[in-house]
Amino acid sequence: DVQYTDIDYMERNLDFTLSPNFSGLPALINKIKAEGMRFIIILDPGISVNETNYYPAFSRGMDKDIFIKRPDSDEILYSKVWSYLPNIEIDESLPFEEIVEKFAAHCAFPDFFRNSTADWWKNEILEVYNNPNASKSLKFDGLWIDMNEPAVFVDGAIGGCRNDLLNNPPYMPHLASRSEGLTYKAPCMEAQQYLADGTPVRHYDVHNLYGWSQTKMTLEALQAATSERGIVITRSTYPSSGRWAGHWLGDNTAAWDQLHKSIIGTCQEKGSAVLGSWNGLVPWFVLLPWCFYLSQALQPSFSNNTLLFQRQDPAVWDARFHEISRNVLNIRYTLLPYLYTLLYDAHAHGSTVVRPLLHEFVEDRETWDMDKQFLWGPALLISPVLTENDVSVIAYFPNARWYDYHTDTDTGFRGQFQNLSAPLEHINLHIRGGHILPWQAPANTTAFSRKNPMGLTVALDDALFAEGHLYWDDGVRIGT
Repeated sequence: DVQYTDIDYMERNLDFTLSPNFSGLPALINKIKAEGMRFIIILDPGISVNETNYYPAFSRGMDKDIFIKRPDSDEILYSKVWSYLPNIEIDESLPFEEIVEKFAAHCAFPDFFRNSTADWWKNEILEVYNNPNASKSLKFDGLWIDMNEPAVFVDGAIGGCRNDLLNNPPYMPHLASRSEGLTYKAPCMEAQQYLADGTPVRHYDVHNLYGWSQTKMTLEALQAATSERGIVITRSTYPSSGRWAGHWLGDNTAAWDQLHKSIIGTCQEKGSAVLGSWNGLVPWFVLLPWCFYLSQALQPSFSNNTLLFQRQDPAVWDARFHEISRNVLNIRYTLLPYLYTLLYDAHAHGSTVVRPLLHEFVEDRETWDMDKQFLWGPALLISPVLTENDVSVIAYFPNARWYDYHTDTDTGFRGQFQNLSAPLEHINLHIRGGHILPWQAPANTTAFSRKNPMGLTVALDDALFAEGHLYWDDGVRIGT
């Protein structure tokens, strides 16, 4: 159970700072942790370079020579990221480009391939955690790294780019704006970086590895600070990033089409600690299927982001919503031992947590392009409502024995599509025969539910056989 904070907690969105508006944050974190919950803070890679007052993160980065530069030059490649300047009222009616040009902060990007950058990054994170001033020490449990594609708010760099062939190659990938070239919301491709052994490389050659290169050192810094396993969530990933971090899909919106897209995104990312967020305000009867799918039915991770919008967490709605969301949340908490085991398997063996039906029924052609249902591991089938006002869902049942999760009854469905009733208060879950699900009585938080009695749901296959396994540890030690 995690509370997290976006860049609002920082002073003018500057990494490793604390806004006066959030002076109570250290005490809040301590209170939340005392109640058995956790706290995650966000960090962006762009470091402001045009501060009038001393900004330690930039000054120490300059001393260690960690920033990306122009090729064959000591000139840092400056870009712009969103950062409000003090005592300035921004005219939101202006075009976005004009607002960025006037008010976005100049920044430099660390070269996370370098060993010196790893040392700098770790030290800055440790200083936030171990600030000698207790009123400014943030005892976080996890780190959320964002904007690390890397993403910028001015194409290329301040002063422009200088290698047209690299920035506008003859074979362009399908980007959001192909006419802008590879520098669309990205740094100049000719920018100079250095691998750990000192080998120079162009940003063109390692652009897709930027988030990857930040991830491992972030986990190492987190564990050095907390002495616990912790968690890192990153927006930009590359194959093998999952060894150090979970992935979040970016800013999902509270819109019906995003439900379907988030299933696809989760399955593409191996379904391991994938995070989505809601942006936009919607009435609870529209919001409710998001609760079903994202929180309870059943993403590995779930967040609700109300930046720029009024509150939309379950507590602000009516009693019916409270009851429905509580019931479905209890399903998630009950199944945490199974989910935890799947996450361990993904870590230890490279398997998937959320997976498409294709992964389990590869010989069944019906599953090959099926992306509106998904599985937790091999055993739990989730069939969510994805269309507004629908109170039923067409679900496919591959050739196996399937039991209704809520009633434990054998459905008799196999190798067929079935129209299932799906009223607001119900999410269709089915257990595959031949598998055993470990579960635990739920409580208000995972810290308390982990102390509750455990049980097994044994779902027999046609041969009256079932198997399963459980991984369980203290959840915090490193290296178990």
